[in-house]
Amino acid sequence: MSDRDLKSGDSMDIRAVEAAAARWFVRLHDHPVSRETEAEFDAWLDQAAEHRECYMRCELVMAMTRGLTTEAELQADIDVCAAIAAKEAAAQERSRRFKEKRSIWMSAAATVLFMIATGAYFFTHRVETQIYQTQVGEQRRVVLADHSTVTLNTDTVLAVTLSDESRHIEMQRGEAFFSVAHDASRPFEVIAAGGLVRAVGTEFGVEMQRGEVTVSVLEGAVVVLPKQSDPVGDVPRLTANMAVSYRGGGAIGEMQTADVRRITAWREGKLVFDQVPLADAIAEFNRYSPRKVQVGSAAIGSRPVSGVLQIGDMSSLRFLLQESLGLKLIDQGDTLLLQAQDTKDRGDVR
Repeated sequence: MSDRDLKSGDSMDIRAVEAAAARWFVRLHDHPVSRETEAEFDAWLDQAAEHRECYMRCELVMAMTRGLTTEAELQADIDVCAAIAAKEAAAQERSRRFKEKRSIWMSAAATVLFMIATGAYFFTHRVETQIYQTQVGEQRRVVLADHSTVTLNTDTVLAVTLSDESRHIEMQRGEAFFSVAHDASRPFEVIAAGGLVRAVGTEFGVEMQRGEVTVSVLEGAVVVLPKQSDPVGDVPRLTANMAVSYRGGGAIGEMQTADVRRITAWREGKLVFDQVPLADAIAEFNRYSPRKVQVGSAAIGSRPVSGVLQIGDMSSLRFLLQESLGLKLIDQGDTLLLQAQDTKDRGDVR
C-alpha cells in the first residue's frame, strides 16, 4: 500500500469515528438509555483516544451554548460539530442499512445544528461595551476591534461600544485623540457633554474641560452637534486644522484654528507653552500631577511664559519658574505655592 493510500485510509477512519461520535451523542441525549447501552458506550470510548476526543467535541459544543466556555473556543468547535453532523446526515441518506432510522437521526441532528447556529449567532453578534480610563498623569493608547486607535490623555474615562451597525464612544471626562479606520457603513460617533461628534475616517481630538468641549481636527472632517438630536445636515463640517467648542445643549462656538502643536505635544508626553499666561500654564501642568501648584497672586498668574516641559516633571518646572521668571515653589504639604523670590512681592501672596 502506498503512502497516499495510507493517508486516504486514515482520513476515512477519522470520518468514521466522527460519525460514530455524533451518533452516540444523539443516542445518549435524545432519550433515556439502558445500562447495557451505557456499558456499550463506555467500551466504545475505551477503544481509542480518538473516540473520546471526538465525542468530547460534541459535548463541548453543548456546554458552549449554555455559556460555559469562552467565545474564542466556541467557533472552532462549532465548525467541527457542524461538519460532523453534516457528514453523518449525508451518510445516513446514502446508507440503506440505517434507512429506517433516518428520520429520527435527521430530526436530532437538526436540533443540534439549530442550537449550534443559535449559539454562534449570539456570540458573534452580541454587543459589548468596554470601559477605558487613565489616572492623573497617565496616558494610554488603545487599538479597537475595528482597527481605529484611541489615545487617552490624563484622567480620562470613556466607554466604547462597537456593533455591526455603529461605532459609539461616550466620553465621561478628560481628553482623547481618535484615529478612525475608514468605514462608511459605520459612522464613528463620540458623545461628550450631551453633544455628538461624527466622523467616518479621520483624526481628531476631543477635550472636556470645566463643562466645555473642544473638538480639533487634524485630518479629514467631522460634524459637531451640541445636542445629539440636532439634524446632521444643518451643521457645517469641521475640516483639517480647524477647531470648535460647545457646551452641552448650548450653541456651538465659532470655528477657529486648531492648536495642533499642543495636541501633538501631549501625545509625545510634553507640554509646550508659547507666551501664555502663567496661570494657564500652571493649570495645564496640574492636569498631569496629583500634587497641585497654586498661583500666589493674580499679578504672578498674568505673567507670560514660554517653554517645553516633560509631563509630570516637577524639577523642570521649578527650574523654568526660577531661571526664567524669578519665582519659587513653597512646599505646603499637599500643594505647592508659587510666589516671588523677593520679600516685596510676597505681599501679593494670598
